[in-house]
Amino acid sequence: MTLAFGREKRLLLGALAVMAPLPLPFNEVLGWPFLLVYLAAAALFVVRARADRGRWLPPWAMNLVGLVYLPLFFLDLTAYSGGRLVGPVLHLGMFAVTIKLFALRRERDKWQALMGIFFLFLASMATSVHPAVTLYLAAFLAAGVLLLTRFALLHLLAGFGHHDATLARVPLRGFLAACVAFSLLLAVPLFALLPRVNSPYLRGGVGGGGPQVQVTGFSEEVTLDSIGRIRESREIALRVRYLDEDERRPQDAGQRFKAATFDRYEGKAWRRSPGRREVIAPGGARIELAPGEIERWATVVLQPVTGRSLPLPTATRLLDIDRRGLEIGAGGAVYLSYPPPRPVEYEVGLGRGAVSAAALPDPADPAPGTLDTTGVTPEMAALAAEVMGAGDAGARARRLEAHLVGDYDYTLDFVGRGGARPLEDFLFRYKSGHCEYFATAMALLLRSQGIHSRLATGFLGADYNPIEGVWVVRQANAHAWVEAYLPDEGWTVFDPTPPAGRPAAGGTGAWDLAVQAWEALVFRWDRYVLTYDFADQVGVFASLRGLWTRLFGGRRDGGGADPETATAAATETSAAAPAAGGAPIALLGAVLLLAVALAAWWLHRRGPLTATAAYRRLRRGLARAGVAVPASLPPLALGRRAAAARPTAAEPTGRVIAFYLRESFNGEALGDAERGDLHQALRAAEAELKKAG
Repeated sequence: MTLAFGREKRLLLGALAVMAPLPLPFNEVLGWPFLLVYLAAAALFVVRARADRGRWLPPWAMNLVGLVYLPLFFLDLTAYSGGRLVGPVLHLGMFAVTIKLFALRRERDKWQALMGIFFLFLASMATSVHPAVTLYLAAFLAAGVLLLTRFALLHLLAGFGHHDATLARVPLRGFLAACVAFSLLLAVPLFALLPRVNSPYLRGGVGGGGPQVQVTGFSEEVTLDSIGRIRESREIALRVRYLDEDERRPQDAGQRFKAATFDRYEGKAWRRSPGRREVIAPGGARIELAPGEIERWATVVLQPVTGRSLPLPTATRLLDIDRRGLEIGAGGAVYLSYPPPRPVEYEVGLGRGAVSAAALPDPADPAPGTLDTTGVTPEMAALAAEVMGAGDAGARARRLEAHLVGDYDYTLDFVGRGGARPLEDFLFRYKSGHCEYFATAMALLLRSQGIHSRLATGFLGADYNPIEGVWVVRQANAHAWVEAYLPDEGWTVFDPTPPAGRPAAGGTGAWDLAVQAWEALVFRWDRYVLTYDFADQVGVFASLRGLWTRLFGGRRDGGGADPETATAAATETSAAAPAAGGAPIALLGAVLLLAVALAAWWLHRRGPLTATAAYRRLRRGLARAGVAVPASLPPLALGRRAAAARPTAAEPTGRVIAFYLRESFNGEALGDAERGDLHQALRAAEAELKKAG
């Protein structure tokens, strides 16, 4: 390898080394200072390689620097990273690649450096969850194919004794584009069909990386400022699709989703009491939460949350979910057995008006949690008695609700408020607050007058996404309200927060539409890439089997399954993998696209036969027939060797070589008739060579 070729290879390796770790800081598995130091070292290497410096690190110096790094690696592993492996191993990999780049003295060193660079690339891909990583993958793939192609070409030129790297400037754009496109198209069906693993992504030491980004949920308690903090996030919590034709009915704009209930107030926080829990053991069954007629169905997709709450529309009568270990709390909220690591999909049957699966008050309980007056002062009880007045429980509760809505203001400005009695300050001093204050005040005031009540949290309202055809519920829609028990009406929803404090709908402008389109893309990326698992693969094959049955099963004359039985089986299969709905279509589309690309490539390769292509086929045929055909053998000498070894193939072989010399050396294009003669001569020569072989 000459110095000019070595310079070319170093520049290619330097460019690839710069690209390899770029996503790591965005994945939060590598700090920016580490990346900047690495990039500075890689840039210095590229500058030295461009200047064609001849002095590089000898093996003894490289080993000495490695020994010096060992105590630093130990400190990184124990003190800086706290025993977590991902960060220190990445730092070690970047250090090893840097040292190896500055020690490229032998031909084999470049392959060792390339292996280290590929390790950094794998780390970048394994810790990436953003859809933009596909662009990085395509760019690195193109750069990698370019590097390998150039390496092969330089090696070939060196074998022929050429020492000028400028001779390697062969147009490779079409080849590179075809390789990258073919690789990406092939990756889609391979990704869909290859076996799944439980944890396909690394998790970094600083919280980055993972199948999806978790969002804030509702935990076992809620404070007087919990909802305000949750509302600061625009992360999507739920996606709701109504299973009827009229998905955008106006009444859906006020939809309410109950996620949790709390009945123990402890000064500044609400907690759930360890009351009655109904444990539902079997999974995949429809659970009746409340009696009543079902008017419509909806599919809900819950994004991963840090709590166990399963938000349900307050009009839910039936719940259809393939999960085990569900719990129904005393307040009627439904909880999962553990926080979900991936999106949870379930269907709900909705009736007219809000209902509750909460247990009815027990008259035999002398101290029910829903009448606990902890936190109620005499002043608060007097205010409740004055505002609520006389009458039945429903009328009194509605007077209190109207009082809080009309005489108090909504605010997020709590500067200067930090007293030990926040509710009294809210009711008698500031007369302003956010939804937790309004709901807490109403629940306690109702209790002071003997009305059972509790705090409920969840989401209020949603934005319609016309691109997906779903209602999107964000964390910004988080809200708190009150459930009160009225003897004539049962558990009833009251919302004392003024309209200004209730979650508002999103915009409908061009920017909002673009945001919705991006969210739809991210959702599908998360669902069909990051969390695609074995169950989804089973659903894909089940859907393909169902498609095959629908296409060809009905054409059989006998032995077919009963239509009702087949329909029931298809329904059961669909219920077994409800989350894989769009994956079969995507897989079939990818396979079809790959087939079209391969057909186009094959047709391109089968274009009009040229004398050059015929000559190359002739050389390969002679080699297969046992004739020695070295790369340096010229055409006329090839003809003489072929005639001596295979006399019966001499005449057609000579005709092919004559056409080749005319086209390649004289620059004469062959006509249609001559191209036909060329084809006949090539077929005759190949036939004689096969006989001789």
